[in-house]
Amino acid sequence: MTVEQIFSECFNIPVEQVHDNIKYQEIEKWDSLNHLKFTARLEEVYDIELDMDDIINMSSVKKIREILQNYGVAA
Repeated sequence: MTVEQIFSECFNIPVEQVHDNIKYQEIEKWDSLNHLKFTARLEEVYDIELDMDDIINMSSVKKIREILQNYGVAA
């Protein structure tokens, strides 16, 4: 499962609309609660445990990719 697919699933937007420049709270459903649900889904899919600082720093799709690479996930 790709980052785009997980993002699409968690925030209920078409996968085709997911791009690196989407930023936190630019879309209605990307609020603090759904952010935590999204990070939990990333942990589940990629079998990782994200550090709290990394969760907080996930401010855009591009940043999410960068953080996941630090965990060995080719995003």
